[in-house]
Amino acid sequence: MVKSVCTQFSNSQSSQEAPVVFLHGWGMNKEIWQPVIAQLPQNLAQRAVALDLPGYGDNNSYQGGYELEDLADWLAKELENQEPAIVIGWSLGGLVGQKFAIKYPNKIQQLNIVGSTPKFMASENWLGIKPEVLTMFADQLVEDHNLTIERFLAIQAMGSKSARDDIKHLRKLVTSAAQPDLNALSKGLKILEKEDLRANWSELQTPTFALFGKLDSLVPHKAIKDMQELKPNLNVEVLLKASHAPFISHPSEFMGWLTRSCSP
Repeated sequence: MVKSVCTQFSNSQSSQEAPVVFLHGWGMNKEIWQPVIAQLPQNLAQRAVALDLPGYGDNNSYQGGYELEDLADWLAKELENQEPAIVIGWSLGGLVGQKFAIKYPNKIQQLNIVGSTPKFMASENWLGIKPEVLTMFADQLVEDHNLTIERFLAIQAMGSKSARDDIKHLRKLVTSAAQPDLNALSKGLKILEKEDLRANWSELQTPTFALFGKLDSLVPHKAIKDMQELKPNLNVEVLLKASHAPFISHPSEFMGWLTRSCSP
C-alpha cells in the first residue's frame, strides 16, 4: 500500500483545499510526474501528490483485485477523509480517473485526462488502439516484459520532434523506481482492451478537461468529436505537435493547460 494521501497532505492542506492527485499510465510509475509537480505554482504544488497505481513502484506488492472498478475503489480509499480531489490521469490513469468520477462523484472536484478516452480499443464505431497492437504487447509481455516496456516507451513519444530525448527522459524516470508487477501489467492491458465507459459519460457530472496530442498513435485525436458528443461540455485542448506524453515532449504547453484548468 502506498503512503496514505491523508498523511502526505496533513501538513499543507486546509479543509478548503482540494488534493491534486496525479495518476500515471500503463507500464510507468509516479516518478514521471515529478518534473510536472516541481513546476507547479505554489498554490497547487503544496497540494499535489503522485500515486503509484496498484502493482507499480512503491505499490508493487498490491494484492487486491485488478478490474477497473477495483482500481477506482483503491483510489477512493487513498482519498478517504479528504476534500473532493482534482484528479489528473494520463492514459490508463485517465481511465481510472474516469471510473472514479463515475462511481464516486462526491469524492472528485475536477477530472483532467491526458491522452485518455472512455474506450481505448478501436471498434467499428470508435477510433482507438488497433486490437493487434494490444495483442502484440500481451504476447511480448510473457517473453520479456522489460523489452515490452521499452517498446511502449517508444510509442509514448512517437511523432514528437524530440522523440529520442523524450524516450531517454521517460526511461530514466521509469527505471528509477521498482519494476512493476507482471500481473499488474497483464491485467492493465486487459483493462485497456475491454473497458468501455462511453455509456457512463452522459452521467459524468464532474467538470472534465482533456488534453490530446494530434500525433498520438494510441489515442487518435479524431476521437475527440465522438467524446464531445457524449459529453458536450467537455473542455478540450489539442497540442498539434505532441504525441501521447505531452507533459514530457511539450512541458511548457502542458503546464499552461494544467495551471489554467486547475486554478480558480
